[in-house]
Amino acid sequence: MLQRFVVVQALGGKPLKRIVMTSDSKGILVADPGLLGEIETGIHQPVTAPLRTVFNFDEPVFAELMSQWHADKKTDAATWAKLDRFQPMLDAAE
Repeated sequence: MLQRFVVVQALGGKPLKRIVMTSDSKGILVADPGLLGEIETGIHQPVTAPLRTVFNFDEPVFAELMSQWHADKKTDAATWAKLDRFQPMLDAAE
């Protein structure tokens, strides 16, 4: 399975690296890459993130956001603006 990384803007602006599982009308279903095995066994579940909080993954920008978060427990809107919003693939059957 192709794994697509994204950055999710969590509460307080905390940047989270996640894997896209699927999308629906409620948002994007994402998972912590470190918990995939536990998701497969049912110990953990992916979560739905609103589309407005999901961005295409860019390693240097993510690293910058993480540095901001670790230094001040906040992130800069100008740094988030460097990321493109994630656009889910539309199902051809729909």
